[in-house]
Amino acid sequence: MSQSDFVEARSFEHIPERERHGNVTAQFQLWFMINATLITLFTGAVGTLYKLDLGWTLVAIVAGSIFGTLFQAFHGAQGPRMGLPQMIQSRVQFGSRGAVLPLAAAMLCQFGFAVFFIQTGAQSIADVTRLAYPHALQIAFGITAMAVAIIGYRLVLQVERFASCATLINLVLLTVAAFTLLPLRSMLSQHHFTMVPFLAQFGASATYQIAIAPIVSDYTRYLPSRTKGSAVSCAVFFGTMVSAVWLESLGAALSIAFPSTDLIASIRDLGDRFGYGLGSGTMIVSAFSCLIACAVTIYSGTVAVLSAAEAFRPIRSTVSLRAATIACGGVLAIIAVISMPQNILDSFSAFLSLLGYFLIPWTAINLTDYYFVRRGAFSITDIMDPNGGIYRKWNSAGIISYACGFTAMIPFFSTSLYTGPIAMLLDRADIAFSVGLFAATAVYLFLMRRFDRAGELDIVARAPLNTLDAHVRTAGGARAAAYVSAADI
Repeated sequence: MSQSDFVEARSFEHIPERERHGNVTAQFQLWFMINATLITLFTGAVGTLYKLDLGWTLVAIVAGSIFGTLFQAFHGAQGPRMGLPQMIQSRVQFGSRGAVLPLAAAMLCQFGFAVFFIQTGAQSIADVTRLAYPHALQIAFGITAMAVAIIGYRLVLQVERFASCATLINLVLLTVAAFTLLPLRSMLSQHHFTMVPFLAQFGASATYQIAIAPIVSDYTRYLPSRTKGSAVSCAVFFGTMVSAVWLESLGAALSIAFPSTDLIASIRDLGDRFGYGLGSGTMIVSAFSCLIACAVTIYSGTVAVLSAAEAFRPIRSTVSLRAATIACGGVLAIIAVISMPQNILDSFSAFLSLLGYFLIPWTAINLTDYYFVRRGAFSITDIMDPNGGIYRKWNSAGIISYACGFTAMIPFFSTSLYTGPIAMLLDRADIAFSVGLFAATAVYLFLMRRFDRAGELDIVARAPLNTLDAHVRTAGGARAAAYVSAADI
């Protein structure tokens, strides 16, 4: 294999059919591993922080995960059809330069996750090796993740194929250990339901899944375009949801069983008590999982950066450009890790809330446009035009809808930094995400009510590169309209 084949050169560009590869099974393994890190444990501990009992915490975890995963799964089908990374697709709804708004939010989200993956992975290594140089471990861990991100997509898929098997075995053993050693029956017999903790856990689990939405097409775009969209969505949905629910449930049980102990230390102790080297093995698997997940988030954060920059100045993506951008982003993430407070759970809870507020209006607008307004019919040529082409530099419909969705959430915000007046009336219950989804969707549909889809289909059909089938491409807009529908996606 040549260097050009091994080291990825693509960034924000469209992936031509000759470079497409992979299958749905590999996608399931990839998305299973995205959430199969110890950082996911912390998401499951949100409800128990507010004294919610284990039974209702598990209900909130499952319900919230299903709700949030639906959004990221629907994004998954966009990748093979459009051949584009996730966030550059926002140029359709926001304009080539207007898309900088959601691109900035996605960039902060992905590099923010990288910070927590570096911290958690380095801590896992320290627990096994007993090394007393945390900053040195964090730096080494971050540099290794940057190297994996630079090599890119093919390496990630190859590694995930084997890592998913090891992780699955590890999770099964941890689950057996939990049923064997933890007083689960006693914990499940205690009933203490209150709405605020339930909503907090539901929102945390949902937001944790929605946070993956900005990177989904970054990886599904390499699948052959003939890949069925529903199959891709199912692979993304079940892959991320299974690992998220599994680990969040373990995190909830451990946080109740060991309320004064750090979750990573708790799961290490659980493995040690079970025996067979499970504690050390869990830390090793965790470090490896965090390494790959960190590389994935740095990779996608870099794609967002270059996508935003390319709207203002034409850029040709090269290996050296990708490497330099990844290195800069990785160094900033490492500096942030070294500067972080030690109480990661408090930091992570606040981070989840903030990133959800910025991402929710975007996912509502993007999915509404893709499935209900344009119904999967796009000109890739115009999306890749820095001047926006038919989508213009600034698209007021997307920008206004985003602003309205975000503004509508403000009275419902419930964080340690700010609590909105309506959230105060609701006893600090955080339902902002549902308000943002509804408001952004409603405003966008209203603003696009006079959208001339037939006229745009005619233009799209004549574009050199578009999402219409090859035999439709030359038939004009009227015939294209007969082929492109939600059912084709």
